[in-house]
Amino acid sequence: MSIALEVQNTNTYEDFILEKDIMYFRVGEHGLVSFHGKNYHVKKRLNTEQIQTMTSNSFFFKVNTDCYVNTRKIQNIQDGKVYFEVRGAESKFTSITKLRQHRLKELVQQQKAE
Repeated sequence: MSIALEVQNTNTYEDFILEKDIMYFRVGEHGLVSFHGKNYHVKKRLNTEQIQTMTSNSFFFKVNTDCYVNTRKIQNIQDGKVYFEVRGAESKFTSITKLRQHRLKELVQQQKAE
């Protein structure tokens, strides 16, 4: 009976693979990181070393002061926004500074060519 309880208490949203499941994440105060997936977002408190490892990951690109996008999940970059799904009412997006928008477009095109 205790095994069944353990299985029920496991949250699949908290057991994600950063590069595969996360579209973007935001780093907040005191190590609180908000991860955004396709149908969910999860907040976790991480230590400085964990945050440093994530922010230096080559899959993620810094789009503004606290937000990093998964370059492999981007569908479109337009009008200061990075889109992760088909544009429309249900699309997920985050804002990007004009300065970084051009660099991100180049990076995404380079990855698609590889």
